[in-house]
Amino acid sequence: MGAFTEAGEGLALHTLAARAGLPKSTTSRIAAQLTDVGALERLDNGDFVVGLHLFDITSLAPRGHGLRAAPLPFMQDLHRVTGRHILLAVRDGDEAVLAERLSARDAAAVKYRVGARLPLFGAGIGIALLAHAPGRIRKEARTTRPASAGSWPPYARTASAP
Repeated sequence: MGAFTEAGEGLALHTLAARAGLPKSTTSRIAAQLTDVGALERLDNGDFVVGLHLFDITSLAPRGHGLRAAPLPFMQDLHRVTGRHILLAVRDGDEAVLAERLSARDAAAVKYRVGARLPLFGAGIGIALLAHAPGRIRKEARTTRPASAGSWPPYARTASAP
């Protein structure tokens, strides 16, 4: 299932096999089983897409229920006042997982979706999470982020940041 990286992305069997690192015959067998239970769906052109049944299953995740429901009224108020995108994310290791997003019609387009993982050091929402994380987490993020991330933006620097 990790082979799918874009919302609505259809993958041919050979692409699915390559991304999963499995032989095509094994991928075909697993994809057929996942299609039978609704975890995958088959398009008219033969490509596979993530099935709607996975949404049903993920809605049962105990960590997700209150996570989205409790802050939603506040997010809606903020969205109504600002007219901008409002994001809710949680820290999972060295990434921010987008748990909810309210989008504004006239605001700049965003490329991430609910469920997307963003680096803590490379996105505004991640920097906000780091700002309120325990000192140990902030220090670890400063020392382990890849060089490709560049330097910290000025607004993210503190007296203890590099």
